[in-house]
Amino acid sequence: MKGTKFLNDGTGVIVIGITGREASQVVIESEKLYPGIVRCGVTPGKGGTVLKDDCPVPVFDTVREAMNVPDLKKSVNTGLIYVPPTSVLDAVYELIDNDIKLMYIITEHVPIRDSIIIYELAKEKGVTIVGGTSLGCFVPSVGRIGAIGGKDPSIAFRDGSVVVLSKSGGLTVTTSEMFKRRGFGIYMALAVGGDVIACTTFADVLPELEKDKNVSACVIMGEPGGTYEEQVAELVANGKYTKPLAVFVAGVFQEMMPEGVSFGHAGAIVERGMGKATNKIKMLEEVGRKTGTVKVAKFYHELVNSIIALGVKRDFEDSSSDSVKPLYSTLK
Repeated sequence: MKGTKFLNDGTGVIVIGITGREASQVVIESEKLYPGIVRCGVTPGKGGTVLKDDCPVPVFDTVREAMNVPDLKKSVNTGLIYVPPTSVLDAVYELIDNDIKLMYIITEHVPIRDSIIIYELAKEKGVTIVGGTSLGCFVPSVGRIGAIGGKDPSIAFRDGSVVVLSKSGGLTVTTSEMFKRRGFGIYMALAVGGDVIACTTFADVLPELEKDKNVSACVIMGEPGGTYEEQVAELVANGKYTKPLAVFVAGVFQEMMPEGVSFGHAGAIVERGMGKATNKIKMLEEVGRKTGTVKVAKFYHELVNSIIALGVKRDFEDSSSDSVKPLYSTLK
């Protein structure tokens, strides 16, 4: 298999809400870049049509109707959800009822009550759900799910052996581009989403990377709120992830602000002393001292140096210069 459980050369996607403005744009762009990953879509009332004449992805009224097509029954195994927040839970139920075991929730602001139900459903049914608020997944050797990488992913991505994980879709891409310039290619970039309830956490992904011989190292973009980075530290301490790991935890400044105030993602909330960036950094640094496999970058741009310090070899030549020329340096 080429790729990971989150996206590989056997992935076939059904898009819920495919004719919506954002979903249709993403599917059309993605199919031009990586044709064949999106197999079909669902929009009630639009069944029997295709998305566009120049992007003839078939559209069905329901997931069940799509799964009644023998070729799609064999090839579709992943759901991509682009529906309004209050419709996300119904979309998840419909996908689960039709034996779809992997799904991405792109939608922002899913009601917390629904997110809790979705989380429990995933655990009960043995389903992997990424999101809400995920931008998707990119595997350079295979393609992408969602909008990650934009219209020209080659700007930020080149095939390699480093995995980038982040709650932020934008920082997933930016971090990948930074590593590309320094000679490190990307094996997978996954935006797990920044909602309060995360169905897939960093700690859920790392064991998959541990057993993948194509992965040389992992980079995590952390932030305040929740205990996701603490879970990573515990996982490494217990020997369940042993490969090099570079982490940057943003938001130390937030500790000067009143508790309960959210900065950035919905999940970036510090309450009752839990979820502080400094606590996460301290825990990860302590594990790093014991194992020698974890480096915590003080600043974001030091992530690459952290990976180098851990002994990870470059995938290709470093294309960066010793000096960085500011974008507006020509302005008087």
